[in-house]
Amino acid sequence: MANIINIEALIESRIEAAISAVQDLPQLLEEAAENSSVVLLDMWWKILIHMYNSIVTPTGTLRSLNEMEFPMVSDQNRPRYAEFIKVAHRWLVSMHCAGVGEQAFANLAQFKPRLDAEVLEVLAPHEREICEHRANRRTEVDQEYPGHIRSEAEFWLRKGALMTTTVYATEDSEVADIFHTEEEKNEYVKELVEAMANMTDIADRANHHQVKAVQAMSGSVLEELAWEVYVCAREAQQGRTRVLPWNTNFTWRSYPTFDDRWADIADCLGECKSAVANLMQATYIQRYTCDPDREQSRKVGQKRNNDNKAAKAAAHARAAQQLQAIQGAAAVPGPALPAVANPAQAPPVNVAPAVAAQVAPFAGPFEASADGYFTAAPPNSPM
Repeated sequence: MANIINIEALIESRIEAAISAVQDLPQLLEEAAENSSVVLLDMWWKILIHMYNSIVTPTGTLRSLNEMEFPMVSDQNRPRYAEFIKVAHRWLVSMHCAGVGEQAFANLAQFKPRLDAEVLEVLAPHEREICEHRANRRTEVDQEYPGHIRSEAEFWLRKGALMTTTVYATEDSEVADIFHTEEEKNEYVKELVEAMANMTDIADRANHHQVKAVQAMSGSVLEELAWEVYVCAREAQQGRTRVLPWNTNFTWRSYPTFDDRWADIADCLGECKSAVANLMQATYIQRYTCDPDREQSRKVGQKRNNDNKAAKAAAHARAAQQLQAIQGAAAVPGPALPAVANPAQAPPVNVAPAVAAQVAPFAGPFEASADGYFTAAPPNSPM
């Protein structure tokens, strides 16, 4: 008779194993950091970084623990670190299988001593904290390749550490209302969808291309965007910005409550359709890595157009200067003319000397023509 499997017990044991796989490694690192076990923690991090860099094979599969080698650990010391290696491997496998390996590894940066200080020390002074004043960034810096990041694992750790430098302190009262039921969350999202779809009393021109883009967005897309805004707003209320210290065009403002922040968000997206359209845009890194040829062509084309506009503007400016010079010369009065007996013989007034010299004076009742002489009409006589 086949053995009867207790499904509930099996599920419970799997859940306990999964929880252990997720929690054991961060707890070990946290305890070691709190107890100032510098030597032990330093070796743990060397092992962990090595495991992260080598757990995925070139074909994309995950290496088993038996397939991994640890050149930094001698055979004599292997038993001392065997338990940590086992816990670390189980955690890495769990995170990779869940598809969150990079972000989960970055989150461990808080348990690596002095990493947050190290990543800031190598930055230029104006890169160490967010500043909206662009003038502070116009300074000469050393742009030689420094080689601070020796592996992808270190990249993720440093990024996680840098993220912690842009976390702002908040009061308990400011985060007291950030926890919501699912029904409440849906109310926030619905409110924002309606605000984004609003086309009454907007700040943009009705025929602007970004307004047209928003009008073409379905309710499903607006809902997806509203949920993303909700999650980011909740983190912002807690002071977690998820930006890097050198990011530009960014500021953080504290709000007394989450509802106060949300009200301003709804007002902004309800009135400014260009802001709603911007929510759909991909990041510059995504654009430049996914289709660099197109982005280069766009930039080169923009430069060519800008150069053509600048050349035309310069030509118009030169033409305007030349015209102004001619008009100025024509307006300058000539030298005083001598008195003449017959005023009719006086040369034209207000004509520049160079022009007046070419004007034949009035000779009398007869004027020469190309065909000979003809009689000029006397003054005030009918033709």
